[in-house]
Amino acid sequence: MKKYKILAIDETGKASLKHKSKNFILSGIIIPESFKAQLNKAMCKLKKKHFDDEEIVFHCRDMIRRKGPFACLREDSKKEIQFWSEFTTILNSDKISPAFVITDKGKAKKIGWNEVAILRKSYHKMLEEFVKKHLEDKIYGKIIVESDPAQDKYLIEAHTRLQGVGIPSAGINGSDYRGKITSLSLVNKLNLDDDIQIADSLALMADMVYEMKMGKLKKLTKVERMMKRLIERKMDKGLGIFEILV
Repeated sequence: MKKYKILAIDETGKASLKHKSKNFILSGIIIPESFKAQLNKAMCKLKKKHFDDEEIVFHCRDMIRRKGPFACLREDSKKEIQFWSEFTTILNSDKISPAFVITDKGKAKKIGWNEVAILRKSYHKMLEEFVKKHLEDKIYGKIIVESDPAQDKYLIEAHTRLQGVGIPSAGINGSDYRGKITSLSLVNKLNLDDDIQIADSLALMADMVYEMKMGKLKKLTKVERMMKRLIERKMDKGLGIFEILV
């Protein structure tokens, strides 16, 4: 039986230079497909315990702001800390590798990149690094993406290009790439993919850590400190992908 790894992709910010976000972060998680059921079970248990709803969709920005279905976190600071502690404990598993491709849009503008260039380079780098670093001998890949109609064509374009030319610098030709990546799926949040929801959460965490390392973020809340420790542990262990395009 073939062994697969799943790359689930989401993002934070927008690639548009007109959007208020300072950074565009293409974010993902890489997990063995055999781990997916265990991860889903852990996430369902967490959602049931804290929100009494196994199908609630985790959207990290709303969770941090404690809005909508996550307003209960505002009412009890101990409950909030307990929730994030349990959530980051799940994410701390060595079977979950984060994947980040970061673009500082201010720097990108200075070197003449536009929105299309940012998207093309981000998707290409993410897929390239996934194949090079995580699909070793007899390990195959599946890609699941939080669909955005304005961006999907650039993901498909990157995938199509790699199917044709491969990654020459790594000795991977188009046929090798086609043999490694067996599917690419566009989904939305109603598909209830926990790996996509985790990718969304990690994107915001990575944005915070990047801003901090650039000296733009100083005082952290207890929740932000937990996020910082999680991302730094992953990076220190050399898990996943952490690429700064510019």
